[in-house]
Order: sequence, then structure tokens, then C-alpha cells
Amino acid sequence: MNRVTNFFLISIFIFALINFISNDISNEIEGQYLSSNNLPTNTTIFKENVDLKISKIIAKDDTKESNEKILIKEEEFKSNFILNLDKELVQLNKELRFLIKQNQYAEFSDRHGGIKGIYLNGYHFNNKNKMDLIESVFKNTNVNTLVIDIKTDNGHVLFETNNPLAIEMNNVRSKYNKASLEEFKNDKNLYLIGRVVVFQDPLFAKKYPEEAVFDTAKNTIYSQDGQYFIDPSSKKAQNYIIDISKEACELGFDEIQFDYIRYPDSSYQYMKFKDESTFENRIKNINSFLSLAKPEINSLGCLLSADVFGFILTNKFDGGIGQNLETMIENLDFISPMVYPSHYNSGSFGFSNPNRNPYGVISAALQDALDRDVQPYKLRPFLQGFWHTDFEVRENIRAAEDKDLGWLIWNVSSSYNLEYFSKIDS
Repeated sequence: MNRVTNFFLISIFIFALINFISNDISNEIEGQYLSSNNLPTNTTIFKENVDLKISKIIAKDDTKESNEKILIKEEEFKSNFILNLDKELVQLNKELRFLIKQNQYAEFSDRHGGIKGIYLNGYHFNNKNKMDLIESVFKNTNVNTLVIDIKTDNGHVLFETNNPLAIEMNNVRSKYNKASLEEFKNDKNLYLIGRVVVFQDPLFAKKYPEEAVFDTAKNTIYSQDGQYFIDPSSKKAQNYIIDISKEACELGFDEIQFDYIRYPDSSYQYMKFKDESTFENRIKNINSFLSLAKPEINSLGCLLSADVFGFILTNKFDGGIGQNLETMIENLDFISPMVYPSHYNSGSFGFSNPNRNPYGVISAALQDALDRDVQPYKLRPFLQGFWHTDFEVRENIRAAEDKDLGWLIWNVSSSYNLEYFSKIDS
């Protein structure tokens, strides 16, 4: 039994023990009399100490008070004590959920030789042809992780949600539920990641234009090739994203992955934001959102990651989008840079045609991140599963694995050749 397993079991034991002891303490304080044979010695001593402190506090406060007032003070003290204890136990429960999930992830990754994943377009979950292909990949290759949409580029939420804003926008396009997700996940023994598109949402921007990026030249909300961006400082949008993500955690997702966690990637000069679009403000708004989201999501036993542009591994300037490697990694469990060779300009890393040199481009980009002291276990790139031959996709994977990193493959059409991956016996 390895260290991670030991810690996992100890965490469960501690959690159970704390709940057991705390119930005894609460019962004693509330005056619910238990048989002395059933009371742990430590609990009895603790109860006596609390009663002694109560008596001393009351005596010091006013020895002339009536018995009735003394009883009221005693009940108030006990009530406040129980309330504070409950709050501490709730917080401890959240922290233990997070620790347990961290160790489950580590055990899964160790057992399978790392995270090896593919993206499934959420609209395809009920498409038999697509799902037959996906199931074949899991059955016959070393792929062990699935990324599927929770909230899409179109603003659609793909499960039945009780969120009032989602209902108001009529944006639910249900493709799965808790039962169907858990059946698929458990049958394939996979790690399940839910993709949430954050600040690019046409439905939200049109329904709540005051929360969107504004185009001062056209006197309307800003559109970039049909994409509509929400102002990253919008608290309404931030809370909406967090609430949807928390609901998704309850469906059985192991991890929430934010995409479009950025400002528009445009130099258009007529975009207007609530906060002036300076480097400092962009970095602040992106990371203040992440700092709000992470504890909320972690407390439910979900990990948090984000997709980012590949260029931020090499450049410390954000390119106008608010993404910075060092600041974002502080508020994420993992970061997934999209190091698609086709997205690099000619001459990048010395290659005149980066798209035809996937191994060299990806190796250089990932090394830039590692040279900036990003912990390897936090770095899990998105690789290119489009516009490439079978060999070139395998070169993407080889580049990541040669750095001892996990990986995810992106193909918006959910189309994957078995030849991309290492085969296993069925």
C-alpha cells in the first residue's frame, strides 16, 4: 500500500472520528444524557471543562444575577459554542473532500501511467456513431480520461439545471444527467472532466448587455466573428459560472475545466470594459475570479483546471487577454496550455512550418513552462488532434510524455483514429 493510499485511508478515518466525537460533544452540551459507559473518557473530560468554564464566566460576570438569567447565559454560551463547532466541522469537511479528491487523482494517474485524455463535444453524447467511436478508443487504447462540455461556446448548459439565470435565458440543452454520466464513467473506469466556457457566451451577453464587452463605435455589444464576450469583471457572470460548475460537480465530474477564461484576443480599439483594459486590471480580474471559484469547486470534491493560450508559456506579457502563467497557476490545480503547432507563427522556436514539426514545437513550449518553475504535475497540455496525420498526432503525444506530462487531445468533431494512441489488449 503506497503513501497516497495510506493518506487517503487516514483522511477518511479522521473525518469519521471527528464526526463521531463532535456528535458526543454536542449531545453533552445540549444536556442529552447518555450512559456513562458509552462516553469516551476524553469527551467526558471535555464536557466537564466546558461546564467549569461556563460556571467561572457566569460567576465573574455577575454573581447577583437570578438563577433564570444564569440559565439563559448558559444556554447562550452552549448555543454559540455548538454553532462555532458546526462551522468548523463544515469547513473541515470541505477541506477533507478536496484532499480526498487530490489523492484519488494521484492514485488514478499513478495507476494508469498519467492522464491521457480526449475531448468529446457535449452535443455528441447521444450520437450513437460518435459514441461508438469514443467507446472503441477507451476499449482498445491507453486513453483513460474524457473531457466533455458542461457549458458550450454557444452558451448552452448540457444538463437540467435549477439555475434561475439559465432558466431565464432558456439555454438548457440537456444531453446527459447524473445517472447516464456515472454509468459511462464507471463502465469505462475513466477520469471525467467537465469543460465550462467562461467569458465567451452569446446568450448571456445578449440577455444581459450591461454585463458584456461594449463596442463604442457601433454602440452595441462587441462581437468578434460571431463570438460575444462577457466583461471578466462582471460579478453576475462570475457567480453564474461558479454556480453552474458547482451543480456539475454534483453530477459526478472529477474536475471542472474553464475555457475562454480570458479577454477577447483582438486589438480592436473600440472595446469598452468596466475597468480600463490595462495589463494590471486584466490580470487582476481573471485571477480574482479564479480565487473565488477554486475554493467553491474544491469544497465539493472537484478539482479545477483551465485552458490557456500556448504563447503564455513563452511570454510573460498577456497579449491583451489577461492570462499569465505564474498568477493563474496559483489559483488552479492544473493548467492546460493549448500548444497546437498550427497556431504558432512561422519561425516560432526556429521552425519555418511549425504545424509540420509538432514534436519540436511542443517540446520547446513545454520546456519554457518548466523553466518558469511550473510543477510538472500541474502542467497538462491540450494537444492537436486535427489537421495532423496519425504520425503527427503521435508526435504531439510523444513530446508531452518525454517531459513526463499527462495530456489531452482536442478535436471539436470528436473524431479520433485508434492509431493516434498506444494499443492495449481488450
